[in-house]
Amino acid sequence: MTETVTGPPPGTADGGRALRGWLAANRRENVVLRDEATGTHQVFGYAETQRMLKDAETFSSDFGRLVPANPVTVRTPEGERTVPNLLRGHLSVTDPPRHGKLRKLVSQALTPRAVLALEGKIEEITAGLLDAMAGRDEVEMVEAFFNPLPVTVIAELLGVPAADHTMFRGWADALVSAHHDTGAVDSARLRVPDAMNHLLLEMESYILDHAAHRRRNPSDDVLSRLVAAEVEGERLSESEVFTITLMLLLAGHISTTLLLGNSLICLNDNPDALAALRADPKRVPAALEEVLRFSPPAPLAYRLTTRDTTLGGVDIPADTMVASWVLSANHDERQFADPETFDVTRSPNPHLSFGHGIHFCIGAPLGRMEARIALSALLERCPEPRFAEAPVYYESPTIFGVKRLVLSRPVA
Repeated sequence: MTETVTGPPPGTADGGRALRGWLAANRRENVVLRDEATGTHQVFGYAETQRMLKDAETFSSDFGRLVPANPVTVRTPEGERTVPNLLRGHLSVTDPPRHGKLRKLVSQALTPRAVLALEGKIEEITAGLLDAMAGRDEVEMVEAFFNPLPVTVIAELLGVPAADHTMFRGWADALVSAHHDTGAVDSARLRVPDAMNHLLLEMESYILDHAAHRRRNPSDDVLSRLVAAEVEGERLSESEVFTITLMLLLAGHISTTLLLGNSLICLNDNPDALAALRADPKRVPAALEEVLRFSPPAPLAYRLTTRDTTLGGVDIPADTMVASWVLSANHDERQFADPETFDVTRSPNPHLSFGHGIHFCIGAPLGRMEARIALSALLERCPEPRFAEAPVYYESPTIFGVKRLVLSRPVA
């Protein structure tokens, strides 16, 4: 039985080919391995990843103990201010029982009705972005389509005025750049870079001012419902309102952006799948599930053990960081038949790209709807997308997807 990971994980600048090979090699040796260089345990198997994501008592999402206890303060023109603690009120890094109460509060705001009510708006935004490409010889799709669509949708969801959408998008871009400019299994990734502190304070001021306005003048948007949500007589604090809004902006933005880019990559690499979607556009939702399995935007999930445990036959001590490779789990031969084949007819398709258990992505219905509308509309107006140059990928293994993708005449 192998005891250590075979070298550090490669980046994804090559589209993930080297990373996929590294994962497959480790998965064949053992589904759980210790990385001596970082002191973490890395998980490569499907069943083991599923168990880790489901067992919140043993595998904690609360990384607060890894963050300096002293609050960070910075000097601003208004005086010294405390930088928001991003690990307070963030659903994805909160354990029960607090997680359950927070999720109920957020669910009161992000209702199925609120998501469905956005369908027409998403179609309108999508059509407008595609219209803006019409007649252009080349279009960089991340900048022109994949990126602005989800940011605009989230701004609409929160009730952000149209005049502020450009500012909102700039914040989202800066957050994504900072979030993914780190190593795959370095606990320091949980610390906010100094350069981000002033940006976070700017965002906090804007969002909390907007939230205060919504308390006085409620509207039919998610932020109005967030500030009014109540469970067992408790409402969200100001810091929680900010952190949850930030979560929606960051997670909702980058996941959909990457999913759309990965969809075009997968269809370009698999012409038969593209032909199948052209012949039957109703297959788009199933195709998107296969994209999520084959090329998940977030290839890693992290947990911190609360007690000594055993996973995949390997003993893991308490207070150990566990890095689970969702990308590897989604390609586990024990779970998926012919996992290296991109199959838009695959059913069932129990991928783990939206998580599992209590932390299953609360924004999954919105992300799926956005991607379905966007990809369907794009393929209708651009049935044979052609790459004008080689795609440029993110290089960190913490993110899986393209940051630049140029198409030739996508919309006539």
